[in-house]
Amino acid sequence: MKDQANKSKAAKDKRAISNKGATRLQKKSSVGFTSLPGAVASLIPLWLVQSFFVIGLLVAGGWGLQQVRWGWPVEQVEIEGEFRYWQAQDLAKQLLWVKEQNFFSLDVRQVKYELEQLALIKSAQVKKVWPDTLLVKFKEDIPIAVWNNDALLNPVGEELLLPGSFNQVGLPKLSGPEQKTAQIMRQFQRFQSRLSAVDAVMVSLNMNAVGSWQIELENGWTIRLGRQQLEQRVERLIELLKILPQEKVAVVDLRYGKGAAIQWLPV
Repeated sequence: MKDQANKSKAAKDKRAISNKGATRLQKKSSVGFTSLPGAVASLIPLWLVQSFFVIGLLVAGGWGLQQVRWGWPVEQVEIEGEFRYWQAQDLAKQLLWVKEQNFFSLDVRQVKYELEQLALIKSAQVKKVWPDTLLVKFKEDIPIAVWNNDALLNPVGEELLLPGSFNQVGLPKLSGPEQKTAQIMRQFQRFQSRLSAVDAVMVSLNMNAVGSWQIELENGWTIRLGRQQLEQRVERLIELLKILPQEKVAVVDLRYGKGAAIQWLPV
């Protein structure tokens, strides 16, 4: 009886141990299924994670950059140069459109082009100055004569636009065929250089269609030079300016040999 009781007790202990083992297996299986997502994540390469991170940064950065580009206007326009004919406020008005532009997208080449199309602007330099300023440096053309009453000429005979409000007082008037502009300018400079020796000032020079020249002087004289021997005839004029009563002469015609025909003012 005692041996049978011992066997019965041993069987119960074995079943208990067996049941405990089943419980452990069940818990182990449960833990295994819970940690499965972590195990899958550990299989994703690190470079792929980093790539997604970098792409995210680029997208966010690009969006931010677009916001800056769209919302960063030019606030100031600074103008530097020597003002002879333009007034600072008038030139600034020509650049009002710039203040509507974005600092980053504004094309400085376009601004330069627009400025150099203006009358009497010879050249312009344009650059951006951080954070919101456009700096403009310019040079004006220097007109030395009015050409055919509707344009100006610079010292090399290039035509310049004549501004509507331009004050022409003091500038000589040159006229002649359009294709002779440079030639007429050169001749004007030669004549004036010689006449300045006797303080004579030219107020106009004309070359007609057949190439005949006529000068108007500040003292009121009209000088007819003709087409030939121009330098010699100007030298003769200089001698006459020294000896004739300037207030009494109307016309000096130098087209005749080595002499001159004088037309006097009426008494």
